[in-house]
Amino acid sequence: MAYLFPRMLPKAASELREEYLNRSVEYLRERAGLSHPAMFYAATGGIRLPQQRLAALREAVLTCAVERGYPTKPGRRQAAGFDIEVATILARDSGIIPAEAVAGDLWACLSLVVLPDVAAWRFQDFHRDRVLGTDVTRHVFGRLWWRAHLLYEEEGGREDLYASLSVFGEAAFDQIYARRTSIGGSPHLVRAIVRVWQGLDVPSDMERALLRDFLKRVLRLNAFMSFDSLPPEVLDQELEVLFRESFAATAGTHVAA
Repeated sequence: MAYLFPRMLPKAASELREEYLNRSVEYLRERAGLSHPAMFYAATGGIRLPQQRLAALREAVLTCAVERGYPTKPGRRQAAGFDIEVATILARDSGIIPAEAVAGDLWACLSLVVLPDVAAWRFQDFHRDRVLGTDVTRHVFGRLWWRAHLLYEEEGGREDLYASLSVFGEAAFDQIYARRTSIGGSPHLVRAIVRVWQGLDVPSDMERALLRDFLKRVLRLNAFMSFDSLPPEVLDQELEVLFRESFAATAGTHVAA
């Protein structure tokens, strides 16, 4: 069953963000709720999400934050752990479907009405991209849903998804998803990239340059090869060749520098 999540009118969302700027997490916790006069739903595509399910989602995400020091500002390790846990919750348990997940006003409603305190705890500057849904790849919660959606396989266990989400940090995954018309829009290809990358021993100071070079090679090959039509084992072999080429090129540049 497809559920329609509440959304937020853009003007009201912007005004609410302005009101919440520089407010404490404790203040925003008191303002969190399950309804707002500016909330609305898509006209078709499913049934409206029951309020108790929205409340359960808030509780699950809040619990993840509390386990990592909420309301105290999280460290890098705590923030990364929160992101992985919440990505799994959003992808598996929330009921958000891809047709809904592209709507920035859905994510604005979650970050400004349902979970404003957690959004401010995770990103203290409350940047517009993080809470308004103007770019779902940067939204505090939207980016996590999309990462998990690309990596999640029905037959895999929770540990498999956790391991996959742990392979790349936000900056690295942004490089992949920024190319969503050719790379980041294909779960089959993204999963293969993660599988192959997990088997590599990449020096941390080379990782960003290596990934950038590798993605350029994937883009060139994509012009005349259908990655989605390849069986996983064949696709992995093709990507391993590209990784070896990228590693040789990047290592040479790294040594020269």
